Amino acid sequence: MISEEMYEVMMHMIGYASLDTVFIDAAHSCDHELLLELAEACVERWGEGAINIKQLMKNMEMIE
Repeated sequence: MISEEMYEVMMHMIGYASLDTVFIDAAHSCDHELLLELAEACVERWGEGAINIKQLMKNMEMIE
């Protein structure tokens, strides 16, 4: 289930790039655990091509 916080993150991201790009960009300013959970929900809904979760996790590691 998508929480209120997840919804707010998605509203911030919608409309300015591909899902993959916006998730990677959001990693700089959003809670990583929440962002990863949201990415996994998107992949579950739209398939593996929606978001590269491995790349997202690599970017999150570099930020920390």
